[in-house]
Amino acid sequence: MTTAPQRNVSEAQALFNPAFGAYLLASGINAAVKKAERPLPWPSAFLILPLVLPADTRSSLPTKSTVTLQAWAHGHPRLRAAFAERAAALTDYTRASLRTAMRHRAIDVASSGLICPRIPKPASAAGEEVADCVRAATLVGRWLAVTDPPRAFTALGVRP
Repeated sequence: MTTAPQRNVSEAQALFNPAFGAYLLASGINAAVKKAERPLPWPSAFLILPLVLPADTRSSLPTKSTVTLQAWAHGHPRLRAAFAERAAALTDYTRASLRTAMRHRAIDVASSGLICPRIPKPASAAGEEVADCVRAATLVGRWLAVTDPPRAFTALGVRP
């Protein structure tokens, strides 16, 4: 029998598994490249996981990308205030996830940024939370496709 604390530990371990982070990064990068028809600038990849993994941030994201990143950040000052600390705390995890994604050829480095050489498989059978994370990563990727990195970092209160 699994107790609640043990289940929470395994859920946290699953969320912070570099393979899962690689999958989310590939989903976000794929969405960005499809929307902008150009590679995603390297620094922008460090914004994906801090927006997607924390449940409070993920649940506050709009369902469609018609709301801009700047408008969303302006409308959520408490989340924006916490974002810089979250982004800093997830930097090493993002690096590990990027390395995992590159090692498994889920993403590649192009001359002007990151690309996704193959479309990530759908998360339909993986569970609702995973599917929510993938939807959020796709939305964030679309946002980052149309927002240059300095403007995105500024909107979120982070210095690149």
